[in-house]
Amino acid sequence: MRISSIAWANLKRRKSKAAFLIIGISIGIATIVALLTLSRVIKDEVGTQLDQFGANIIVVPQSNSLSLDYGGISVSGVTLDVNQLRTDDARRILEIPYRNRLSVVAPKILGVTEVEGRQVLLAGVDFPSELKLKRWWRLVGQKPQQDQDLLVGYEAAKRLSLIESTADGQSQAVPVMEMAEVTSGGGVHHNNVEQKSFRIVGDRLRIDGQEHRVAGVITSTGGSEDQMIFGSLPHFQSLLGKPGQLSMIEVSALCIGCPVEDIVKQISAQLPNAKVSALQQSVRSRAETMDRLTRFAVAVSAVVLVIGALMIFTTMMGSVVERTKEIGVLRAIGLRKSQIIKELMIEVAAISTIGGLVGWISGMLASWLILPYFSQSGVSLEFDPKIALGAVMAALLIGALSTIYPAIRASRLDPSEAVRHV
Repeated sequence: MRISSIAWANLKRRKSKAAFLIIGISIGIATIVALLTLSRVIKDEVGTQLDQFGANIIVVPQSNSLSLDYGGISVSGVTLDVNQLRTDDARRILEIPYRNRLSVVAPKILGVTEVEGRQVLLAGVDFPSELKLKRWWRLVGQKPQQDQDLLVGYEAAKRLSLIESTADGQSQAVPVMEMAEVTSGGGVHHNNVEQKSFRIVGDRLRIDGQEHRVAGVITSTGGSEDQMIFGSLPHFQSLLGKPGQLSMIEVSALCIGCPVEDIVKQISAQLPNAKVSALQQSVRSRAETMDRLTRFAVAVSAVVLVIGALMIFTTMMGSVVERTKEIGVLRAIGLRKSQIIKELMIEVAAISTIGGLVGWISGMLASWLILPYFSQSGVSLEFDPKIALGAVMAALLIGALSTIYPAIRASRLDPSEAVRHV
């Protein structure tokens, strides 16, 4: 009789124990598959969202500075060879080989001018790009529609008497990604917006003798935006006397899967007269967030694997004790130690394979059912044969490692001692 036939006969005779082991392995594998699948999807989603919130690369004109020192006294430095950024440079960034890794390219021109008798910092921007980049902004009012439309920072709006506080919270601030729902009257069709205690009372500003409409006010961010007035890029370039010029370009790069340093190098090659810098703190914090998600999934998976291995080990040790007589008879009729080990390993391999397949199917089904509660973007699961293969291999590895000692112990049973109990 072949060893495999003996193994299959034992499995049929001990169906309940085999079923118990299959269920145990499948639960462990299903937990790992579901956890790793969900963590991967969430990691990709969170990474994409992080990449879309804020710039992580800054492009500014390149210049050479000369510091002056005379007699141990430092005097003001001199800036030499100042290169200018042009509007076309923003478009050239979108021609780099890694252009598919760029989420937003937001050019801007900066300048100071007098508005209503006060010095105010103006920022000419491409509003679609800027609002996509600054998704944390919350606006009272509307998105700018015309060249003469403005967005005003909270502190600047207060100084220019464009807003007044309200005790009843009549105004509603809407995140910029939801501003498509804002009506022409400033109302919203959104039930979960944050109430702000101010309202717009002045919707006109004169800048450089030209009248502009205040489309909206940016609620307080605690940043430099609070002091600024934002307008259309071409219009403010003309207003500041710098047609076609840019002060800086902010770039949001999708850093998952490629080093941001490579993107910086490609932009630098494309714009040799510009200084391109990566905001290392931003990139590092995003990478750390992704690493934490990965480490958490791996740690929990390791715990589940250990628990599954201990369960198989305990069950196999008990099985060896129960089958002392059977193993003694097999040894007495001439089976070698290696054949006893092989017979037990075949049993566990069959159980582990079935458990791995059932666990993979159960894990993917659980991921499909649970994913809507974790994902906000409606991402869907994709079949990955590597996960299926990994599940079966993990089940076989757990089964093999957990069975080695019980199998060796079984092979070392003294045939005469075992047969004595028959």
